[in-house]
Amino acid sequence: MALLPARWCAVAGLVAIGALLFAHAGVLNNVFQYDDVHSVVQNPHLRSVADPTVFFSDPLTFSARPDRAMFRPLVVLSYALTYSVAGLAPWAHLLVNLLAHAVNAGCVFALALALGVPTVAAGAASLLFALHPANSEVVNYVSSRSESFAAAGVLAALWAYLRWRNGAGGALLFFGVVAFSLALLSKATAITLPVMLLAVEACASHRRRVGAILPFAAVAIAYVWFVAGFASRALGDPVRPLDHQLWTQLKAILYYAHLLLMPAGLSVEHDFTVAVTLADPAVLLSTALLLSAALLWWPHARSRFGLLGAWTVLALVPASVIPLNVLVNEHRLYVASACLAIAVVGAVRPDLGIRRHGGNGRAVAAAGLFLLAILAVLSQQRSRVWDSEHALWSDAVRRAPHAYRAHMHLGGALEAGGEIAASLDSYRRAAMLAPHLAETHYNVGNALRLLGRPAPAREAWERSLQQNPDFLDALLNLAAHYQDAGDWEQTWLLLDRAEAVQPRSAEVWRRKGLARKLNGDMAGAERDYRRALKLDQTMAEAHYNLANLSYEAGRIDSAGRHYTRALRHNAAHHGAATNLALMLINAGDAAAAVRICRDALRHTPDQSKLFYLLASALDAQGQTSEALVNFRIFLRFRDARGSVLLAVQRRIEQLEAIHK
Repeated sequence: MALLPARWCAVAGLVAIGALLFAHAGVLNNVFQYDDVHSVVQNPHLRSVADPTVFFSDPLTFSARPDRAMFRPLVVLSYALTYSVAGLAPWAHLLVNLLAHAVNAGCVFALALALGVPTVAAGAASLLFALHPANSEVVNYVSSRSESFAAAGVLAALWAYLRWRNGAGGALLFFGVVAFSLALLSKATAITLPVMLLAVEACASHRRRVGAILPFAAVAIAYVWFVAGFASRALGDPVRPLDHQLWTQLKAILYYAHLLLMPAGLSVEHDFTVAVTLADPAVLLSTALLLSAALLWWPHARSRFGLLGAWTVLALVPASVIPLNVLVNEHRLYVASACLAIAVVGAVRPDLGIRRHGGNGRAVAAAGLFLLAILAVLSQQRSRVWDSEHALWSDAVRRAPHAYRAHMHLGGALEAGGEIAASLDSYRRAAMLAPHLAETHYNVGNALRLLGRPAPAREAWERSLQQNPDFLDALLNLAAHYQDAGDWEQTWLLLDRAEAVQPRSAEVWRRKGLARKLNGDMAGAERDYRRALKLDQTMAEAHYNLANLSYEAGRIDSAGRHYTRALRHNAAHHGAATNLALMLINAGDAAAAVRICRDALRHTPDQSKLFYLLASALDAQGQTSEALVNFRIFLRFRDARGSVLLAVQRRIEQLEAIHK
């Protein structure tokens, strides 16, 4: 097979990198979304890489929520390593996603070459995969890193196996087994690889080597054996019957085909419904068309085109068979789209006809470049939708108005932006669409509480618990409601229920500590706070509560340590910053107080009291000019009242007189 000259390869590589950067130019400006909150932002297990082996032995490290536990250790390790370098800077985590996508584009190129596709066509297939907007979710959504990591392992293993079959050496077979292992450590959907390799052998015209698949099968069996315990718990209560799942995914295949051919209706949430019978017209039509496609495919089953078709179907099997909450997802197309990209480019013309067919070849190449340019623009537009939670879920509601999840998350975005009344409307719409889900009523209750309507909030949380008596967040919020109302019998009943549901929840023990403190049981409160911190040493709020308790007991050193630890784990905790700065000023350490206030204001510039404390600390150091500036800023917030207001105004007058 003839290769392009080295200089043209270099030029082509630069063009490909430029196209990739253009298509995904906005990704580094985007934010954490959706599952990123519990798996990255709130996940305490990522805060240290001192013992990375824990990620490979404990699926609970995947998330801050035990009910979201998954065995994806390589992904969690990548989160932790990124956090160790850049903390919770979204651009750093998204950069890893972008680099992983670029690696997968390279894998598509290499795999196409291993399948005998000419260099130019292999490059076109790689670009088609890299620029297609259906794959933009994997780049823009941090939690989709599991998909790109698993895909890299699968594509690399397929490449290595094909190269080994062509006589490239036994080391490549070992490399393929390692790549497959890494894929499984990223996502379970990679489990179909051994069957993909069987398809390779079925397509072979001579010297079939089925025995070489045994190491891959052994890895798959070992993986299933290892995850069997918690996987069986996760699958023990499927979200829908298996027959409904199969009928639904039958029609999903054609829906996916539509998204790939006409990627104009992309969304984080699709308006897609469950099919409960094979007699559903959409299922019947899908089945008929799929059977027709299979009949057309069968004569070519042992060709390169047939092999890629088999790989495409196998890549979709895991998500099609296992019932999942989300019916269709764009990132599930990732590996399938790689196979289809190679098949489509190969079907157009093996070498794009540039030299052999003259003008016709140039027309094909021009049309291909025009298509890639359109896809790149669409990908860039799609990236912009991910730049805020409000933009993402507003787009989802527009495209899927009957999807409860879209309304629920739009409500969350509106609530975070302070638009509480609008968020309540979204939450209520979600509850109407999914009245059987506890979370929808729980969110309605939260919005009502923020609007100062405690009675209807209580009713909403009670409806939430009617749907799921073990819903921890609703139990805790309802307990807080009765605590505020002074009904301690109901408060302790609900807190004890919460403990029974999740005895290893740090938040449960922190809430118990708060309740004990309000009842005057300081020793019991301290015991519960310390138990919360034993379960989660990074829980800033528990450190803050324990610091307050220590300060009130006169244990100043202990209070300082815990305020400092609260800020270490949450630099935006203005309560800890305020109390620590005030404590330092009272202790005569104005310089340390200045450092605390300045650092806190970088994270919470809207906290007026920090400006007051900063001004006071600067004033104590004799930096009167800067103190005057910060006293004036403090007054702009109009939060000062009574004696504080008079004292600040008097001090401003004194400082102004000094600086005249």
